[in-house]
Amino acid sequence: MNITLLHGALEPLVYGVVIFAGLAVCWWKLTTGRWLALAVDISVFVLVFKMHGGTMAGGMAAAVAALLAGLIFPLFLRR
Repeated sequence: MNITLLHGALEPLVYGVVIFAGLAVCWWKLTTGRWLALAVDISVFVLVFKMHGGTMAGGMAAAVAALLAGLIFPLFLRR
């Protein structure tokens, strides 16, 4: 009996980790009052998700782009 949870692919696990990380970062920004950084995350996610047509691959690309933009863009805005 195969009791592993892999089901032959690790992609769903990676998707879940990336989406969870994005939600955790957004929640942290919401609770600490970092409104501009939160707005950047949400706007980048929506823009990339719409550009990719709302597919699963588009959602993953949007989540990664929003995480990276949320880390990099606020550094540029501080200067």
